Amino acid sequence: MRLYYIDESGTLMGDRQPFFVLAAVGLDAGMWDQAEQRLVTLKRRLVPAVRPEDLEIKARDIRRGDGFFRGQDWNTRQECLDEARGLLIELSCEVLAVRVDKSALPDTVRSDAELYRTAFWRLLSLIDSSLQAQAAHGMLMIDSRSDMHSAVQDRRLIDAYREWRWVQGPSSAIVGLPWFGFSAFYPGLQLADIAAYTIDSASRNRPDLRRTRQSRWCRIEPGWQIADVPGDANRRPIRTPTRTQ
Repeated sequence: MRLYYIDESGTLMGDRQPFFVLAAVGLDAGMWDQAEQRLVTLKRRLVPAVRPEDLEIKARDIRRGDGFFRGQDWNTRQECLDEARGLLIELSCEVLAVRVDKSALPDTVRSDAELYRTAFWRLLSLIDSSLQAQAAHGMLMIDSRSDMHSAVQDRRLIDAYREWRWVQGPSSAIVGLPWFGFSAFYPGLQLADIAAYTIDSASRNRPDLRRTRQSRWCRIEPGWQIADVPGDANRRPIRTPTRTQ
């Protein structure tokens, strides 16, 4: 059984940020305890005065110096990001992501819900294809405290998932409905946050990141699979799932 933890970085429609990234971090179920212990060890080293269960590894807070990272200088926080991202490599995490270029979206994508659904459908296809290739089954966990989610939005996400499953039929290797959890409780969701933020930051190439080009945390690993939306000429076009009669 594979576990896929999903989180996003960037903003949806109506914002100057150019990209929206939806990422999934995949782990074998048997790796859960190891991921938990490695993350606890990292938290104790980064902020020794705080109990690990009270500290959430969130890339945006680390970069901005918010929360428990307030008062730490940039070099210290950059090392924190390096070490957090390093866990993705040390734990041999599978990273799948959808990177949406909001400036190039077709007119059919006009709302936050449509943008998220488009990215979510593409990510589900990436996950399912990976599971099929591994002859494995997998389950999904999504951050219930994300800025993009509320009770109403989460219901829409479940509806979007059901529509995608309707098209896939019984052949999908994803088991059941997505689960929702607090990211502070699940190491996989915190790793997904790091992966999404890394891809978003590297893609934007912001001026304030140019001085850290050599830093691991703002580099995309060659093994990470990223699907761009809209796709280029070498990619399959975006297809909206439709129910057949």
